[in-house]
Amino acid sequence: MDTQRLILSRIPCRVDRGRISLVCRAWRDMVRSQQHMLVGRLLPQPRSLQWLLLRAPFPAGSNRVVCVLSGCRVHHYINVVPPDARCFGAHGGAWLFVDTREPVHRAAAVNARTGAFRNLPRELLRRADPYVYRMVIHAAALSSSPDDANCVGAAIVTAWQNAAPGAGPPPRRRCVALWRRDWPRAWDFVPPGQDDVSLNVEDVLYLNHNGAFAFVTQGEHIRICVPLRLSENMLSTKWGTLRFRPGGPLYDHFVRSRYLVVSGGELLMVVRFTPHPNMPTSKFKVFRTAKRNVNDDNADFPIALYPWAWSELDTLGGWMLFVGHGCSRSYKVDKYPGFKEGIYFLDDGKFYDDAVIFDNGNGNHYPCSDDGKWSEGQIQRCFPRSDPSVHSAPVWLLPGGGDMFSGTL
Repeated sequence: MDTQRLILSRIPCRVDRGRISLVCRAWRDMVRSQQHMLVGRLLPQPRSLQWLLLRAPFPAGSNRVVCVLSGCRVHHYINVVPPDARCFGAHGGAWLFVDTREPVHRAAAVNARTGAFRNLPRELLRRADPYVYRMVIHAAALSSSPDDANCVGAAIVTAWQNAAPGAGPPPRRRCVALWRRDWPRAWDFVPPGQDDVSLNVEDVLYLNHNGAFAFVTQGEHIRICVPLRLSENMLSTKWGTLRFRPGGPLYDHFVRSRYLVVSGGELLMVVRFTPHPNMPTSKFKVFRTAKRNVNDDNADFPIALYPWAWSELDTLGGWMLFVGHGCSRSYKVDKYPGFKEGIYFLDDGKFYDDAVIFDNGNGNHYPCSDDGKWSEGQIQRCFPRSDPSVHSAPVWLLPGGGDMFSGTL
């Protein structure tokens, strides 16, 4: 039994453990005969890490699922239906968020394991505004499974009105949208009079411990939205803003992206850098929230108005971070023998690029190559190389309770 435990301790991936049963009949018979006795001892199952879904360059191609637990090897080739769907996020339990163009233009959450399908809103309503806006979702987070009747969604979207006949393209506006399950239209609940550019949001994350959505902004402030579920499937919201001292962290590289992630019970901001715009990722910095010290008070940025500051971490404290808009997660390294702390990232540089999302046949592509792991101050290109895609950036998959996919989305 010690030999069996040693073998399995070196195979943390559930899929690989399933495949090892095909090596020989004796191994398969051993596992089957001792299944009940060995539960919890011989077959410890670490929490599944996120999988990377690399979309095919063209709709007719296969989509690769890459497993970090298996040394960043390809585990599955799955079909995404329809094949030209744009993926924009994920939720635990193998839910994938997609935006489709054919046969109809719609957004949905689809389950990679079961094939379950839930529509997401494609239109937006605003306070005291009679118009119905069209919208596309860039990044989204859910309070619970899309199948849950109490599920609330929050998203960063671009919205616009339909253009009048003969008129030019309508102006587009970035905003926040929220909805409850089965709503055909989302709502912009952000209180009026908050058009400060520094409050434009970049990432969204649902905080399970306090039942609220958190948004990080361009000015590195945190906006908190508590959804209040009402009867008859209605919704209200309560908003608050944690304002951070402007000009706090000083950066010597271009800021590519900002992400929110909960790690060790703390809300962290992860900042991703490149030497210059449109260049590959060069490094990351991670910050925790901190109350400003009274000695830091000054007339330009008084503590009364900006009570918070970002404090940079020197170490990740034994955690692995997987960052992606709307779906960043953390995992304790000591649960995964042989792994080191670091930040896994994917190429989401075009998530907010209107020229790519509203392609209109101009030939823009999602690059799909700036992914890997940042560890010990170095960028490691650990994932399989991928060609640019005409329809979608890569996204994380959050397997949840099981890891086997049906093969079709």
